[in-house]
Formats: sequence, structure tokens, C-alpha cells
Amino acid sequence: MEDFITHGHYTVSNWGGYEIQLSDCGTMARVKDSYGSDNPIISEWLEIEYVIDEDSEPDEEGYKESEPVIDPDGYDIPLNMVIRVNV
Repeated sequence: MEDFITHGHYTVSNWGGYEIQLSDCGTMARVKDSYGSDNPIISEWLEIEYVIDEDSEPDEEGYKESEPVIDPDGYDIPLNMVIRVNV
């Protein structure tokens, strides 16, 4: 089993959240539950995808802003909501 290196935290509630590990290339991430379990679940490597922010205003060229999201069809964790930790 590969070691899990925590690069950041994503809080879901006061009760817990997830630890985040980024790949060396920065295009993928793994998620580990951080709810105090003795056997935390660690996901497979998930792609970080850029999702269009429908609430944003179009720029001069007509494009809306996009934001990086870890597994938008599953965990749906916005990367800008992950708090970085020093390793």
C-alpha cells in the first residue's frame, strides 16, 4: 500500500471532512476520510477537472470562469476550498 501524504484538508462540517493528497504532476488527487475512523477509506487517484462556474460573468471573449474540482461526479470537492498544510 502506498503511503498517503496529506497536502490539504477539506472540511464538510464541524464533525469532519477529508484529507487531500495531490499527485506530483498536480492533475490528480486522492481523498481520505477524516472522521476519526480506525480504518479510513482512501480513494483511488481521481482526476482534477475544470468545471464552468455558471454564476460567473462572461469575460471579454465571452467565456465564463472555470474552477478546478476533485471528482465532480463523486466527491465534488472544489480545489479552492481545500486548506493547504505544510508537509
